[in-house]
Amino acid sequence: MDTQFGKPFAHTLVKSGWKKRSVFFELPYWKSLYVRHFLDVMHIEKNVFESVIGTLLNIQGKSKDGLKARKDLIAMGIRTELGPLKKGKRTYLPPAAYTLSRKEKKTLCKFLSEVKVPEGYSSDIRRLVSMKDLKLKSLKTHDCHVIMEHFLPIGIRSILPEKVRSSITKLCSFFKSICSKVINPAILPMLQKEIVITLCELEMFFPPSFFDIMVHLVVHLVKETQLCGPAYMRWMYPVERYMKILKGYVKNRSRPEGCMVERYIVEEAIEFCTEYLSNVQSIGLPKSQLVEKKEGKNLIGNKIVAVSRVERDQVHLYVLHNENEVEPYVEIHKDVLRGLNPNRNENWIVREHNRCFIPWFKDHIYSKYYSDPASITERLRCLAYGPSFHVFSYSAYAINGYTFYTKEQDDKSTMQNSGVTVVAEAMHISSVKDLNPKFANLSYFGVIERIWVFDYEKFQIPIFGCKWVENNNGIRMDKSGFLQVDLNRVGYKDESFILASQARQVFYVNDPKSTKWSIVLFSNKVIDENTGDQGDIDVEIESFTRNDQDENIISNDSYIRNDHNEGKMAIMKSIIRARGKGYLKVSIDICLDGDVPLSSSLIRVDDDAGYLKVSLYDNGTCPSKQISILFSKDKGPKI
Repeated sequence: MDTQFGKPFAHTLVKSGWKKRSVFFELPYWKSLYVRHFLDVMHIEKNVFESVIGTLLNIQGKSKDGLKARKDLIAMGIRTELGPLKKGKRTYLPPAAYTLSRKEKKTLCKFLSEVKVPEGYSSDIRRLVSMKDLKLKSLKTHDCHVIMEHFLPIGIRSILPEKVRSSITKLCSFFKSICSKVINPAILPMLQKEIVITLCELEMFFPPSFFDIMVHLVVHLVKETQLCGPAYMRWMYPVERYMKILKGYVKNRSRPEGCMVERYIVEEAIEFCTEYLSNVQSIGLPKSQLVEKKEGKNLIGNKIVAVSRVERDQVHLYVLHNENEVEPYVEIHKDVLRGLNPNRNENWIVREHNRCFIPWFKDHIYSKYYSDPASITERLRCLAYGPSFHVFSYSAYAINGYTFYTKEQDDKSTMQNSGVTVVAEAMHISSVKDLNPKFANLSYFGVIERIWVFDYEKFQIPIFGCKWVENNNGIRMDKSGFLQVDLNRVGYKDESFILASQARQVFYVNDPKSTKWSIVLFSNKVIDENTGDQGDIDVEIESFTRNDQDENIISNDSYIRNDHNEGKMAIMKSIIRARGKGYLKVSIDICLDGDVPLSSSLIRVDDDAGYLKVSLYDNGTCPSKQISILFSKDKGPKI
């Protein structure tokens, strides 16, 4: 190819096809590369999500369903029952399997409008939902990522036919699996097989126009992961974020490149000096907020409150049981109790130990301290003495990379930071007469009600007082794989305290299928101990194909919704020839959606070479109303 570039030669450029030979082809190893261009998982996921949500909510300009799509079905000889129907002067499109009724649209939008996420999880999802128009607006790429992988499978739990809902849920689960930070290579072949089956299932319900190049590229993501590793190493999120940093370097808009180069060189030199003088304390630079969030920092509120002896002893006993230095003394005390009470079972020994360990431990440590002070560390002496009855009380506290709120503070905030979970050892007893209880680790879920910091003279220990969900009847796993909790079923009131350092953040969203239950989602932000960076929590990928539905051949009845008849009217286009001057009066029948008043967004007028084209959009769910439009080429339309 011999092509000259520049404005003087613009008329000689080839209008279609290749215009130049890429310089990359001159690299000696270019022909041996398995992957020459990365597929951008970020934008693929965004475009697929917009196609799915646009088709479900019938968002104008985003929906893949329309008059032309239905005519394609007729031309292809498939799903002819979904073909357009003439109703007078209007064209009616029957409800397909993916068509939502107005009630179902309200259910989905209402669920998204009530979602509150933890700090740093995503943007405020509630601000993206328009309950008036029943659609999503102002979606950023990360918003599509979060809704697609976490909220859409929950939002459609109570709507859509089972087979359609299952196919969309499996598509969402695939993206969640492929975007994980840790991927087991052994399961990738199964992942590839299942996404092919999932796309085939979607082809049975969605129109052919839904399957554009972006949906096709989903098939190649697994192969690229096998060759190049996890998607987070090569997607566009860090590039887009760094572009924002580079744009912030620009102070002279007439020379943006020079601003970026100069400020980048200065920043690089400062970073080199910082690393070269790594053992010197910087002057004037604040301590990293990431380090403070890891070690613990109070954020909101600072009150001193007095606690009762019962609460103080509950916290003190829990602290002692979770200290490595105290662990040998716990076993010594239990052995003493077993020796004094040889006929008692293990259940009685545990209860008696919890009742009298605090005074025994204090006497035991101080007797050793008075006889041999060097044998007792300062921390062990402070633990034996116990905390003060006056504690610091906060409404917000940052630790382990999370920001935690009390439930009271949560209700005032736009975020949900009060959800918490902890893995603790629990004693299992089959009955009252069980003489040999078993110990096992269990996960407990709850809500933070109090944040206290106890003073042990030489150090302080932050404590969370929580309202825990009772495990026996308050937690369940449904067949779709969602973990559900009943927040009204409270248990373990005598063991409400945990160490703040043990807490892991979760948040709860309402289950659209049952108002009694809430679905547990884990916060995806943690701080890496080595780099101090934040990222998604590593999760183990499971097969996302579930066999909870039959594999019979889908009948024609599955293509059309029989539970409602809320189809839609096709977009009507009228082309009016404007001749001469003055106004042309035209009466057009349109259909309003429910009791929603006609808005200007329903009418679009374009002037194209003397023609005025009117586009009217209409859902076809309520009686027609007539409007009159006056057209003028000079003054525009009047209604």
